[in-house]
Amino acid sequence: MLEADCLKKIIALFIIFFAFLLSACALAPKGGVTPQGQVLVYLQAGGPPTYEINFSLDQVWLEGKTGAKFPLGFQTQHISSLSLFTHQLLLAQGSVNIGSYTSLSLKFSEATVIKKGKKILLHLPPEGVVKIPINLFVAKDRTTTLFLNWQPASSLQEKNRFLPLINVHLGKTGLKNLLLYVSNAGANYLSVIDRGSNQVIDTITVGESPKGMVLSEDKNYLYVVNSFSNSLSVIETTTNRVIDTIPLNRGIEPTEIAILPHTSYLYVTATASNAVLVVDTLSRSVVEKIEVGQRPIGLAVDAEKRHIYVANSYSNDISIIDTTDNKVIKTIGVGGEPRFLRFYQKYLLVVNSQSETVSVIDRNSFFTVYNIFVPGCPGKIIPGLKGWLYVAGERSNCIYFVTPTMNIAPKKLFTPSPSGMALDRDRKLLYIANTADNNVAVLDLISERIIGSIEVGERPYDLILVGD
Repeated sequence: MLEADCLKKIIALFIIFFAFLLSACALAPKGGVTPQGQVLVYLQAGGPPTYEINFSLDQVWLEGKTGAKFPLGFQTQHISSLSLFTHQLLLAQGSVNIGSYTSLSLKFSEATVIKKGKKILLHLPPEGVVKIPINLFVAKDRTTTLFLNWQPASSLQEKNRFLPLINVHLGKTGLKNLLLYVSNAGANYLSVIDRGSNQVIDTITVGESPKGMVLSEDKNYLYVVNSFSNSLSVIETTTNRVIDTIPLNRGIEPTEIAILPHTSYLYVTATASNAVLVVDTLSRSVVEKIEVGQRPIGLAVDAEKRHIYVANSYSNDISIIDTTDNKVIKTIGVGGEPRFLRFYQKYLLVVNSQSETVSVIDRNSFFTVYNIFVPGCPGKIIPGLKGWLYVAGERSNCIYFVTPTMNIAPKKLFTPSPSGMALDRDRKLLYIANTADNNVAVLDLISERIIGSIEVGERPYDLILVGD
């Protein structure tokens, strides 16, 4: 009897212990991996350039209350104060454990100042380390950005001692009419650029691989398609905050998006599902799925006829959807691999990437007026200045100038790996997302030259300019 009681107790203890193990496993991260978030660090210089100060930076890391170091991805850089007055630098980035951090440390290996044409070696802080107090919380799967504003004029101490004065802040909203949004397809965030300074002022965490974007008619909301997480992020442009995420659970690989004017409906290409999803922004849900051709990508809206045109890249045709009942009413054959569309004047413009052409189609008769030869895998197309249309040559590293009245592209300007574009008509500037270089180039259309570049996230895809 005693042995039976002992056996029961042993079994009971075993069950309790096993249950404890199960609960512990349930709470632990999968695979034992600690949850992480991403941190970006931008550096810029403020104040008048009294002297040219140059320095070499070897390491960047975060520290928490315990003093543990969390290095950020970084390559040794040689930095000039003069270049930082005109160019914002993406200094470091990396994934760190979630939690609170109290300081950001920079380790310098050398610093010099140029006075009257003479280079003078400066004395560094102890061990070359400058520790900047911060109050930073890194959340799981979110991107947090620190902006460092270095004051060179206040960083040179007596006896040639270098003690950099650096102010730090998180993102800011900026003036809505000066904002430019960048979807970074290789990351999970948007970059927010202030066109007044041509600098990144904030980042917004969205879903995985954000691609196509569209503004609401009142420009108060930005809708972003997240290709890998099959979702749609809703961003309030006055605060630059995600206010909702709409699951696109009736399609796979959403890519591009369009808004039907004077309605609450968005149309999204579900590229891997050969379909277009209709999203109601009021109910924040997918209300319909429309079967189209193979691998649809680009969309164009005929607001007058209330038709949606869809570029089916693998079936080499265009589907026309009547939005009154969301039915496909016509299919038009075009060139090889049509990916992007644009209405311009009386024409439907179809960019055929494989055929290396832009088809100019009469929007009433659907007769092809011209096929404009555009080499190098033509991609996105937007209306430009003086009747020009700009086409991104993705493999030729050029922006082509075309017009519906000519069957060739008479002019081109070099820029590496162009994708999305946005036109600032008032300042005659074209912003270009360069996917391979992870930056946004600023093209002056008067002088026809690149006047700057803005470092953003990995593989920038699309651009949306709020004020135009």
